[in-house]
Amino acid sequence: MNKKNVIILMIDGGRPDYAKNSKVFENLKNKSNFFSQSITYAPHTIASMHAVFSGCYGSRNGTDSYWSTFQFKKDKFKTLTQYLKENNYYTYADVINQLVVPKQGFDKFIIHDEEKDDLLKRHRNLIHDMNDLTKKQENFFLYLHYSNIHTGIMNEVLKVYNNFSEEFFNNQEKNKERYLKLFNDAENYLEGMLDEIFQLGLHQNSIILVMSDHGISIGEKIGERAYGAFCYDYTLKTITNFIFPNLPSNKISQQVRTIDFMPTILDYLEISFDKTFSKMDGVSLIPLI
Repeated sequence: MNKKNVIILMIDGGRPDYAKNSKVFENLKNKSNFFSQSITYAPHTIASMHAVFSGCYGSRNGTDSYWSTFQFKKDKFKTLTQYLKENNYYTYADVINQLVVPKQGFDKFIIHDEEKDDLLKRHRNLIHDMNDLTKKQENFFLYLHYSNIHTGIMNEVLKVYNNFSEEFFNNQEKNKERYLKLFNDAENYLEGMLDEIFQLGLHQNSIILVMSDHGISIGEKIGERAYGAFCYDYTLKTITNFIFPNLPSNKISQQVRTIDFMPTILDYLEISFDKTFSKMDGVSLIPLI
């Protein structure tokens, strides 16, 4: 087994078209495997992330809507976390609420306060805690949910407008400025997190995945003021950057799916598929890299 740590930094609501104009993401591109055509399963967090953690579409795993967290077929689909836990990883999630990812396999499943917590400070501290584990020759899986774009959109859009508000859809420049400010804050978070990870040397012994779950509307289509209503590029195309120890950086232009992330991680770690569970829909992306 190729036993490396796993760190996932998930930027909730991160749009890849905004990442194209970002110095932070440009720097990341130069040190990662950058997937420019990554497609999510669903235009909202719950179904999209259950698909990521199971490597399977929601039409099979049971979580195929915004309200179907508890319909996840945990007896049929083994999660990424469970695979890692069974291989003696310490598993830790810091998330926005109880519903967004499957809990199965996590040693710690912690909810942050999206309105009050300083996520950069909080998550940097967790990186240091995980680094202490590596000094004891222990492996970890750390899943960190950056929720501030979501929270900003919730407070400034979802609570103010409806899906047909003329004031929203007739002010796209204002919408772009609002989203850009939130995205810039996400850039600062990501830069701070990656600086910490690299300074500690964790990139040398960890798979690092920087991803988004879905994008967010800035008023492109009347009927969707944020996400979860339609399936256009602005919500289905996502950010995807993998850093693998000992693999060179690369740009991959072929279309891939977020359900491919789990089999890719398992493939790199040389963890075999458990045939007592239902087969994944995703496939490993290692051959593309």
